[in-house]
Amino acid sequence: MSQVPSQEHIDAARSKTDQVQRDLEVASAELGLTHGALERQLPPEVKHGDVAWAIRQNKALEEKVQQAAEELEEVTELLEQAQSGQR
Repeated sequence: MSQVPSQEHIDAARSKTDQVQRDLEVASAELGLTHGALERQLPPEVKHGDVAWAIRQNKALEEKVQQAAEELEEVTELLEQAQSGQR
């Protein structure tokens, strides 16, 4: 038998998802800045092997973090709908 979450639980979940979403957005922006710095500041002759891999990995992580933030925004919207339904 499933329980319907209380308004207090929904409020707490929404608050937590809001904070995590903001943290992810900041992390994504910071990864973007580091990626840009690496691309601009490293000379082409060192952008191979492990360094090239690290630059690509940094960009991939930036995209994953941004995607996670977007997905969390969808969860936040669902929680908002649940909040509205319980009031």
